[in-house]
Formats: sequence, C-alpha cells, structure tokens
Amino acid sequence: MVITKIEQQKKNPRRYNIYVDEEFAVGVDRNVIIDNGLRRGDPVDEKLLNTLRSADELIRAYQVALRYLSYRPRSEAEIRTRLEREHLIPETIEKIIIKLYDEQQLDDKRFAEMYAESKMLRKPIGVHRLRRELRQKGISDTIIRHVEKKYFNEETELKNARRLAEKKLAMDRTADPVKRKRKLADYLARRGFGWDVIGIVIEEFLGEYK
Repeated sequence: MVITKIEQQKKNPRRYNIYVDEEFAVGVDRNVIIDNGLRRGDPVDEKLLNTLRSADELIRAYQVALRYLSYRPRSEAEIRTRLEREHLIPETIEKIIIKLYDEQQLDDKRFAEMYAESKMLRKPIGVHRLRRELRQKGISDTIIRHVEKKYFNEETELKNARRLAEKKLAMDRTADPVKRKRKLADYLARRGFGWDVIGIVIEEFLGEYK
C-alpha cells in the first residue's frame, strides 16, 4: 500500500485527508503529517494507519481539553467527564490528564483554592456547602480539608454569615418576627452555614432564635 494523495480539508485547514492506493484512508491533524514525515509515495501498512489514528485522537482530545479549560479552571474529574463524552479510549484520556498536569494546566489543589476564593469574593458560602460542592467536582477529601483549614474558621464563618444576613434582612419586608427569623435561618442554612453560626447571627440581628 502506498500514499497516493495528501489533501487539505476545505472546512478545516488544520486537517488533511490521506489517500492510500487512490482511496481515502484516514483524516488527521497536520501535526500528525509533520511528526511522521508523511509524503506522497510513502509505503504504509495497517499498523502505521492505526498509529496515525491514535496520534490524531490524542491531538483531538488535547484540543477538547484546552477548549474546556479556556472557559474557567476545571478539576481533574470534570476534564475526565468531558473527555469521556468524546468516546475516547481510556488510554488516551490518561495521557491527556498526565500532559495537563505536566503543563500545570491541571491542579486540583489550586482549583479548589481558587474555587473557595471566588465564592468568598462574590457571595459567601459556609464550609458545609463548599465541602459538598467540591466533592461534586471530584475533589478529594484531603484537598477539601486543606481548603477548609486555609479559608475557614469560626471567625470567618461568622463574618460571612453576618454579611449575608445584613443584605438579606435589608430586602426582607416580613412583619412577623418568628417568620423573619425562620426565613433568615433557612437562607443561611442553604448557603451552607452550621446551626451554631446561624444561631449566633440571628440572635445578634433579630434576638434569640427559638
């Protein structure tokens, strides 16, 4: 078998169609052509064609991962899930994960810290909710404990809960004091604060919570 034509695709100039014995054999990224030094007239066999397909899949998977990371930082679990949707073989996914770690484009510890910082700057949440959200993103308990220790303590929890309570009460027109307390308690609970913190904040703003 011989390569009889290497033709640039019209819709995607980065990709080329390779023809073997005048018939289409495989479409690949231009880097696959360059890396393998492919030219018209080169002999090929099925083993080489499979190698070209694997190399092209690796490039495609890497491009998918980079596009996904371009919107915002991602956890390893999020990247894996996105790549699995492309029906890639496990070996390809593992290679991409390793490559992203080597390039420091993937780092679950850094991701978790950035996630916590972002939450604190925009609309604070309590440690219980942060823990739940990070677990949903596949972050390990070891890293979660690190983030909790770095960003959360009783003082910061109270400070954040007070900040939210002040804003919430400024917009609440509920006349019944019991309902007012219950609404604030439920709100803070949904934001992930513990009942010890909630009780202190409600007592400070509205009197003892019963």
